[in-house]
Amino acid sequence: MASSDDFQSLVLKRVTKLDHKELGRGAYGRVYAVKYCGTICAAKEIHSILVEEVGDVEMRRTVESFMKECRQCSTLRHPNVIQFLGVYYPSVGAGGVQGMMRLPVMVMEMMADSSTSLVNKHEKIRVHIKFSIVHDVSLGLCYLHNHDPPIIHRDLSPNTVLLMAHHVAKISDLGVAKVIKADSRKTMTKAPGTVDFMPPESLTKRPEYGPPMDVFSFAGIVLHTFTQEWPSPSEQVQFDRTTRKRMALSEVERRQQYLDKMRAEAEVLRLLVEECLDDDPAVRPTITVVCERIQVSKDVYMKESSQDVISLQQQVEHAAED
Repeated sequence: MASSDDFQSLVLKRVTKLDHKELGRGAYGRVYAVKYCGTICAAKEIHSILVEEVGDVEMRRTVESFMKECRQCSTLRHPNVIQFLGVYYPSVGAGGVQGMMRLPVMVMEMMADSSTSLVNKHEKIRVHIKFSIVHDVSLGLCYLHNHDPPIIHRDLSPNTVLLMAHHVAKISDLGVAKVIKADSRKTMTKAPGTVDFMPPESLTKRPEYGPPMDVFSFAGIVLHTFTQEWPSPSEQVQFDRTTRKRMALSEVERRQQYLDKMRAEAEVLRLLVEECLDDDPAVRPTITVVCERIQVSKDVYMKESSQDVISLQQQVEHAAED
């Protein structure tokens, strides 16, 4: 089993757990608040149940997986990817398990909200904030995909997009992310992720995964952000009353009701979203292309908005003169 010596350069000192400051829970672990160097941070620990009453091999695998996440996160530096600060080892009894090695706890910067929570709390979010959020996510994803080797998130959803106080968005929860080697074609037996945001190729018995997987999920984030609804896809097949046969639907068709709501300011992104939702991963645009097109759409919207404001001000001034 790995020891704390493996993480000597990542271990933080004087980390204090704040009581009654749990921030969230997931299948893999829970997140709570800690104080480090006078700053409130978020700490993520492994659920003790994952290492209790399991064989030594399974326990080693779980802890090593968590440690790999820490190592990977320690190498990432981007304003739209959540900042990893280090790890600490709480004393046994304060998160550890009696008779077992103390488990490492990951310490990250504290974020104010999640994209899911923001949409749920506000009936109407300003359009420039929506553009800012999806552009930030595309920038963070572009950084991950262009990392050497590329990093595939594999669980991108509004739940893993966190926001700072002024709505700067950052990609979080890289616990299921995979590093893809350029000379290999990766497959896995079971893909993790939020089902409504997962592409068809990740839902097969032996799914293939790569950058297009995240691009598909990103399209769902755009739909969620601009429609302010959770884009749950319809059934995969539909009954045709004319032919009296069941017809398979494309991923675009399964989300048609949400695409139809992308009117006005969001219309400029509709075609891009449809391309990202293509059933064929080879047809989807790269995140670099996506990022550039969102930047252009954002600039066009901001320019038109500023012109509308100027026009309105001129109308007010003319009315006052009359």
